[in-house]
Amino acid sequence: MTRLARFAMPLLILASPLAACGGDTTPQDAAGSAGQAGGDEPMVVMEQNNGGMHAQAGANLNLPAGFPDDVAHYPGLNIYGANTIPNMGFALAALANGSPAEVAAFYSREMQALGWTEAANAPNGPGQMLRFEKGARSVSLNLIPNGNDTTLSITALN
Repeated sequence: MTRLARFAMPLLILASPLAACGGDTTPQDAAGSAGQAGGDEPMVVMEQNNGGMHAQAGANLNLPAGFPDDVAHYPGLNIYGANTIPNMGFALAALANGSPAEVAAFYSREMQALGWTEAANAPNGPGQMLRFEKGARSVSLNLIPNGNDTTLSITALN
């Protein structure tokens, strides 16, 4: 199964509820996005703004504007879903090269180096779940194996 096909289904799942939300939905091409996240040019297939909430779906998306600088970013991370929730935080759906154990080890090491406290690091079915805290803020990661890669769900709350 190709890399695109492996994350097409989660992309459709992410995009389906957004299509029903109303607001301004704008299909875009690479020119509608700013920079790179996973090594290839960004491809935004849907962008929506609704009540201050901003959502994008595509491939190789950028980190959303305002994403915290002190949250580690896995090298080569391919973000295919990004949501900004005003006054709450961010949610990302992404694909990383490496096993859940490798990705978990990276986040455990890098987040602690950035001043976060590891509050949880436990198996979650075939994957891994991590939670980090810094003051009143938190970052949660769910890692699920996807062939030789790992699908990530990242939630960063203010």
